[in-house]
Amino acid sequence: MSRALAKSWLRSVILSLLPATAFAQSAITGVVKDATGAVLVGVSVEAASDALIERVRAAVTDSQGVYRIVDLRPGTYAVTFSLQGFRGFKREDLELPSEFTATVNAELGLGPVEDLVTVTASSPMVDTTTAVHTRVLDREAIDQIPTGRTIQGMAQLIVGINLNLPDTGGARAMQQTYMSTHGMSIANNTVMVDGMLVNGLQLDGGVQSYFNDAMNQEVSYQTSGIGADTAAGGVRLNMIPREGGNRFSGDFKASARPGEWQSDNLTARHRARGVTVGNATDRIVDYTAALGGPLLKDRLWFFTSARYFSVNNFVANTFMDDGSQGIDDQYIKSALARLTWQLTPRNKVSAYFDEIDKYRGHDMQSNEDPETASLRWFSPAYNTGALKWTSTVSSRMLIEAGYSRNLEYYTNSYQEGIEKTRFSPEWFASASRLENDLGGRKTAATSQTTQSPERHNLQAAVSYVTGAHSFKAGVQYTWGDFWHTVDANGDLTQQYRSNATGVRYSVPDSVIIRNTPLLYGERLNRDLGLFVQDSWRLDRLTLNGGIRWENLKAQVLASESGAGRFVPARSTAAITSLPDWKDWAPRFGAVYDLFGTGKTAVKYSLNRYNQIRTTGIATNYNPFLSATSAALPWRDVNLNDIAEGERGCTGFPRVDCEIDFRGLSPNFGIAALNEFGHYPRTWNLESALEVQHQLASRLSVSASWFTGSFHNLTTTINQAWSLDDYTPYTFHNPLTGQPLPRGGQLFGGGGIERERIRSCTAPDDPNYLSPTPTIPQNTTNYTGQAFCDDFAIEIPWKKGLKLAGTTPVVWGIDLSMVFQSNESPNSTRTMNVTRGITRYPAGCPAPCPAGQIVMPSDVFGQTSLIMYLEPARATFVERINQLDFKVSRTFKVGRFSVLPVFEVFNVNNSDAIISYVTTNALAATYLTPNSIMQGRMYGLGATVRW
Repeated sequence: MSRALAKSWLRSVILSLLPATAFAQSAITGVVKDATGAVLVGVSVEAASDALIERVRAAVTDSQGVYRIVDLRPGTYAVTFSLQGFRGFKREDLELPSEFTATVNAELGLGPVEDLVTVTASSPMVDTTTAVHTRVLDREAIDQIPTGRTIQGMAQLIVGINLNLPDTGGARAMQQTYMSTHGMSIANNTVMVDGMLVNGLQLDGGVQSYFNDAMNQEVSYQTSGIGADTAAGGVRLNMIPREGGNRFSGDFKASARPGEWQSDNLTARHRARGVTVGNATDRIVDYTAALGGPLLKDRLWFFTSARYFSVNNFVANTFMDDGSQGIDDQYIKSALARLTWQLTPRNKVSAYFDEIDKYRGHDMQSNEDPETASLRWFSPAYNTGALKWTSTVSSRMLIEAGYSRNLEYYTNSYQEGIEKTRFSPEWFASASRLENDLGGRKTAATSQTTQSPERHNLQAAVSYVTGAHSFKAGVQYTWGDFWHTVDANGDLTQQYRSNATGVRYSVPDSVIIRNTPLLYGERLNRDLGLFVQDSWRLDRLTLNGGIRWENLKAQVLASESGAGRFVPARSTAAITSLPDWKDWAPRFGAVYDLFGTGKTAVKYSLNRYNQIRTTGIATNYNPFLSATSAALPWRDVNLNDIAEGERGCTGFPRVDCEIDFRGLSPNFGIAALNEFGHYPRTWNLESALEVQHQLASRLSVSASWFTGSFHNLTTTINQAWSLDDYTPYTFHNPLTGQPLPRGGQLFGGGGIERERIRSCTAPDDPNYLSPTPTIPQNTTNYTGQAFCDDFAIEIPWKKGLKLAGTTPVVWGIDLSMVFQSNESPNSTRTMNVTRGITRYPAGCPAPCPAGQIVMPSDVFGQTSLIMYLEPARATFVERINQLDFKVSRTFKVGRFSVLPVFEVFNVNNSDAIISYVTTNALAATYLTPNSIMQGRMYGLGATVRW
């Protein structure tokens, strides 16, 4: 059963340079006064732009002289003020980014309204109406700044957003790297297209679709202070789409980064750790075409785009049968269509559909056999789409409603010819083989699977806006099913530990058995959110408050699975309320215009964010969950290299009973091994303080501090164990020998952060208890708190620095660059032990018992253990420093513009290690690099616009 734990704390501080910071829904607001300073009531204010299909939006100043025009698309605006008896006033060339409220004040003098005063001034860069922390990348930044042109690759430019793996020049664009911010998990990110939710179901919504980059006019990333109209508190990403326009326009982009042009960054230090060939690209190619325009001028616009994107990567230490290096070959094809229809002057409908065809030829890791142990990926149905209605009921009321969906059906299949007929002699002999000491996998991949998640979303909101006050209320409702299948040759993986011979797959060690074949599913019955939020402007102070009520309910679906080698035919009925949570989430923010100039703001927010889940909990308690046993000892008695023996056999080790099943749970593969403890929902209370100041017409700076505390964290308690079931035993660290304690733009900036977790609440585990006289004398030296309480030790701060920008240089040439200096992923050292088999190294320093069995069979009941040799989150792999450049120049011929591009990624040719084959200190491949940074990469490209 699962129980609530204590807290996790995340603190970070960020300093950043921002050319255009954006917050909340795009709008224009301000105060209109006369020459004496008195406010003017009833002034007509119009915002006109080609970005609006209706061309003009209007509002009227209220009793305080304040106006507000909402639901504006990003673009260049002219704002006109008129009142009978006063000269007209017009503000031109106002650049409005997405999700930003621009303050435009006006002063009207006496005279005829036809006497129009026109001014042009720099656009505001500080939003003094909301405490949301946001960064917007416009189309110029997306095109000019060197990235892999994915939502994750662009996110790594944003201060405060971390990726689990770095993306060099789009080398990881085919397989998602995951965003996170302020300690939030990837499931707490929100991904939207034009404000419509398009998150999937997998990993509780953490896995996203592969979006067509050409569809975006701007992309907004919000990281704190998020309002009540959004459930999650992680990265809030909103893609503002291109809609077409009143004239036909389009573009074609092509780029190529041939592997022959890439520099080699495999160095002597990598070779010394057993890497003979490193990571590299065979090729990266990207072709995109886009076209938009009017079907009916001012009424119906269209936009279409198609993209072919392919990344073929060499994988370190993998070789084909002919001796050539293994290639992970991949491509994505996408086609998108969008329509925008102005039904009436006050009603607009828009819709889009984006279909993805994704293929991956050889999914594998370092040391794996490409021809037998890799997987192929296919995507029979993979798309996102949305339908949205917007109604400007009046200058003060706006209604929005829509439907969106995400479908991510894909298969992971064996290579052709690897799958064998179930229960045939070839099927038993073709089980996956894993070398744990020397590294490697052959014969077959672990398993082959299908994943079929679909998520549907309905949402609606009504906004009522006066000049100084705005109110919004709405509802969000999502649901969907998630089906899985799993199958595997032999229904097991054969494991080897061949340190003694130095020859891979020569020393059988253990097996991991599976409960395959499987067909099972879960349903998100509903993720319902009801919210209200209010905003009041009191002179220079703006207060924002809101609250959400959320109901999350999911279940296991009824299903049947056939008999396997180790399990009988099975069926399960539906299991409901996994979970059924009802929770509140209040939100608050305050913004103070420090000097009343709109250029300096102090912002504070305090928000509760409930942890986002979809079907993850239902999956964990599904009796058919794809499960594997702990390592069961295996002895190849008849020397045929096939693990033989049926479940329940006795007399191990002998012919026909080469697997020791005594450590296998009686319920394995038949019933759920866990029971849902009806624990409460995890939530985070985050506060943020920020100061933002506009230094010049196109430059602002900000400093931010964030801190969050996570509550109701959970763990799994083994109800069959008590303190009496533990026997004191001393393990030694094989590394030290000592006994183990038991248990045209510039933006960027720097940040530090760390996450600390306290989870020492297991009541039946003496390793996590403080010394006390009630525990027997020989256990009073337990100090396991170091491994369950980060507050008891010094967890290092993660430090990061990011700079990105573009600027004209000479002869019409534009230079763009990105510099990143970030910590790599965490890398905790462990000791993986199999009972009665694993030995300490012969050279293990005293007092370590060198060469002896680590877990004697007569002492331990469990078959294996993974022990931390240091606290989690205490160690990183290596720091990653990367510099990228892009050079371009525009040539114009009539209506056509041609933009040739030359780009260089990883200019400094960093050889940083990104991940290891294993951090198990007992393995021969301990700290052997699994992947390193891609070497310096050169590319050429061109964009044609018309």
